[in-house]
Amino acid sequence: MIITLIRFAIVAPYRSLNNEPTPPIGLAYIAGSCKSKGTIVKGIDSTAENLNKIFKIPKGNLQGNGIEINEIVRLIDHKTKVFGISVMFSHEWSYIKDCLKVLKKKFPKSLIIAGGEHVTALPEFSLRDCKEIDYICLGEGEETWFKISENLVKNKNINSLKGIAYLKKNKFVQNEYRERIKEIEKIPWPDWKVFPIEPYLDNAISFGAGSGRSMPFLVSRGCPYECTFCSNALMYGRRYYIRPIKDVIAEIKFYIKRYKITGLQLYDLTAIVKKDWIIDFCKALKKNNINLDWSLPSGTRSEALDFDVIKALSDANLKYLVYAPESGSENTLKLIKKKIKLPVMEQSIRYAVKRGVSVRTNLIIGFPHEKRMELYRTMFQQLKFMLMGVEESPTFPFQAYPGTELFDSLLKNKKIKLNDDYFNSLATLSTGKLTPPDVSYNEYMGRYELYFYRITGLLLSYTISYLTRPKRIFRTIKSFFTDKSSSVIEQRFKDNLRKSHIFNQYVKPFVLKKFFKNV
Repeated sequence: MIITLIRFAIVAPYRSLNNEPTPPIGLAYIAGSCKSKGTIVKGIDSTAENLNKIFKIPKGNLQGNGIEINEIVRLIDHKTKVFGISVMFSHEWSYIKDCLKVLKKKFPKSLIIAGGEHVTALPEFSLRDCKEIDYICLGEGEETWFKISENLVKNKNINSLKGIAYLKKNKFVQNEYRERIKEIEKIPWPDWKVFPIEPYLDNAISFGAGSGRSMPFLVSRGCPYECTFCSNALMYGRRYYIRPIKDVIAEIKFYIKRYKITGLQLYDLTAIVKKDWIIDFCKALKKNNINLDWSLPSGTRSEALDFDVIKALSDANLKYLVYAPESGSENTLKLIKKKIKLPVMEQSIRYAVKRGVSVRTNLIIGFPHEKRMELYRTMFQQLKFMLMGVEESPTFPFQAYPGTELFDSLLKNKKIKLNDDYFNSLATLSTGKLTPPDVSYNEYMGRYELYFYRITGLLLSYTISYLTRPKRIFRTIKSFFTDKSSSVIEQRFKDNLRKSHIFNQYVKPFVLKKFFKNV
């Protein structure tokens, strides 16, 4: 039996300049689990097939990065019995639905099983809105897919398996959630043979700041916090589990040997929760002579990031660290259950900047009950961060993602209507495109006012960054001609220049020869 796992083209607003392609690490984990049962697993990463291809998606004024569905179909093994589809982000839903219509038409007898945050948050809606989906894999998928592949190989029915949902005679059936995987070190490593990682490494692709051949990496599962705007807990639960350091080091060594990586990017939302673990991890990196430039690009908590931790991180070659304060208003932080203390975070940031770590802070404006004065406090906090030496401090418009507490409240109060227009609107936040949000959920401010505050904050923050530290101007220019960058904006400029034939064939070689001979 053949299982084919598909990651469709990455979706973003049309003509977006801030949409870095990332490897499908979730599907790579699923591939490893399925193969461990002796199942033949094949993978198609639409984006990796053509990193530089951008095509227009008329519905929702969106664009795709990668090959289109007709090209995908030509790559599929016709003996495929089961398709595994990733739907992590809700703004990709309408496009993926159209792709699945084509897929089902070409392979009418094959099962389509979808997983990811979107379908986990809206299982019944997803099944009814997209009749092509036969089953939904709920939440953490490795063990469920392990059982699915085991049963299908033996020609057994999968309807009774934990962790799945489906329609039976148009009646919605959701089985019991599968127990969390506690010993996550037993999960097979991502299978980068099924989903080739080389295109990303060869092109110095990076989710955050760049460090050459940067490998995506996970060390933990779950989040113990209760932020009302985040859907991660629904996918992976609130119990926090972290891998043994020995297992993490072994995987890193394998990638160094196999892929000649120069960087490591921890995609974990909450990688730094346990102070002892992160300090011991940093010691292990040094003990094993692992000199990679590594980063934490997803945003992390600050509670454990005291002086000792920051010192350990910088000594172990951490180059890039993202904090996620979300707001500069204590009242807003309370409402969204973001249990942080801004003064503590500020002190941590000062430590990091002083130690030479490139720091980014992520902020959100326009929460449903946020008043103007609270938003102004966030903007003031943004400028304060920049004066402290933070590299960049972008603000994003609030968007209500399925599976979050705020989404449930807005849906209940009929502020949200589940349709393609709503899902497409979520692309604004995911890519950071500098256009007005499609909708404002704020009681006091409309979308154009939020757009004004966002642009104003953006211009002021970068002006402060470069005026107070003019050396960053030269560093930014220099980064265009190297594999490394110190901020997201540098990396995104590079990513767009990478797609330019003229720049790569003529400009870059000339500049490197004339001005950067030692780079």
